[in-house]
Amino acid sequence: MKYALSIFIISIALLFTASAQNPKPSQEQARPNIILMMADDLANEDLGCYGSTRIKTPHLDNLATQGLKFTSYYAGNPVCSPSRMALLSGSYPARLGWQWGVLGYGFEPKTGMSTRVYTMAEAFRDAGYHTAMSGKWHIGDKNMRPEKQGFDSAYYILMSNNQNRDMYRDGELVQKKWDNRLLTETFTEEVIRVIKEDRDEPFFIYVPWTAPHFPADPHPNWHGKSGEDKSGKYTDVVEELDERIGQILDALEDAGKAENTIVIFTSDNGRQPGQEGPKDEPDFSGHKWQSLEGGTRVPLILRYPKKIDAGKSYDEIVAAIDLFPTLAEACDIDIHLPKEAQKLDGIGTWENLQNLESKPARDELLYWHGKGEATAIRVGDWKLHFNYGAKDPKDPALIESPALYKLSEDPKEKINVAEQHPEKVEELLARAKELLTDIYDHQLPIGTWPEAEATTPPLEAPDVWGKWIE
Repeated sequence: MKYALSIFIISIALLFTASAQNPKPSQEQARPNIILMMADDLANEDLGCYGSTRIKTPHLDNLATQGLKFTSYYAGNPVCSPSRMALLSGSYPARLGWQWGVLGYGFEPKTGMSTRVYTMAEAFRDAGYHTAMSGKWHIGDKNMRPEKQGFDSAYYILMSNNQNRDMYRDGELVQKKWDNRLLTETFTEEVIRVIKEDRDEPFFIYVPWTAPHFPADPHPNWHGKSGEDKSGKYTDVVEELDERIGQILDALEDAGKAENTIVIFTSDNGRQPGQEGPKDEPDFSGHKWQSLEGGTRVPLILRYPKKIDAGKSYDEIVAAIDLFPTLAEACDIDIHLPKEAQKLDGIGTWENLQNLESKPARDELLYWHGKGEATAIRVGDWKLHFNYGAKDPKDPALIESPALYKLSEDPKEKINVAEQHPEKVEELLARAKELLTDIYDHQLPIGTWPEAEATTPPLEAPDVWGKWIE
């Protein structure tokens, strides 16, 4: 009996010794947290670190000096609902059944992103992360809300800030007739609440802001600082957004979580026509809805002090569809797609971001117009427009042949060099046809509400690719 008791005591002592030698992982040891922030309709020319001289964004400028600034990053689509689908799914929106437009304008009623889509939030939740959202959803109602798409907690509006006035928490209506002037502040408070929570597991927080989407209604503390005209109000809204991001970064510092948190800031597409700030010269032609560079080539800043060198720029192609696999790589998460889920178009770029001289993971990208046409392809430095956009003026004004541009020399797509490089035109046309055929041959049906059915048949590749690919 004494012998057995001695063995028991020794075993307990060894257990406590092992616990002391292998304590619970600290924030410095654990897998990184994620904060993924996305502005609404914000362009490069709205941030100081991307060249704005009139809109002041000191917190985002400082974030760029602490992290990596991307110069060839592309949102998932030039309009917001499909852009959000691309970000969360890692797939081109056309592969998810998107045809044109946004929820409330273009989408068939009672449709959205299918629950068959395996989202970034679901992957992080399944890997043991606490997943949270605060902001604008705009990719589906009923069974397609955020709490049904992988988020443990969700504080959100369902549509754009010009479309409805209801606020939800985890599917329950918590406020009617919210004040547009206070949305950025409200969403920030929710993000800070989640950061402050005492949790054992790391967090993944998705923050799809409504700002600076129209109408630009400045917060009372900012209203009038930049003038009462449309440009002044837009500037006030962007400058408040920058300040709120600073508050989130401060909250990370105060919680001791800044070193082990990957912070990303980007935008869903370029500026809305007519919803404009000061007239700094933009880097690119085009805007929201269009497949010119200004439609989807937007800011991206990524900070992760433990792994990413500060104060550098990354000039290779990276797309919103790449963020899902890239962040999964950064957090050592294997993406296990269910059999019925989407095919990923995104490519993991984490190795590139840690070694900026490594061979780029991505060297090609497809473009769509917001009205649904597949319109262009970029391969390396070359971009070929092979189809019209749906709105006048055409983007670009294709006349008798596709239009080819060399972006390093002509980022505004003004000098069509198709006649000088016919072999490049044929090469890119063939590649676009190959990619589009795969996408439309392997697409999910658009999601629908329970007991509803989409009445519009799925598109096929020839429906969208235009006469020159044919």
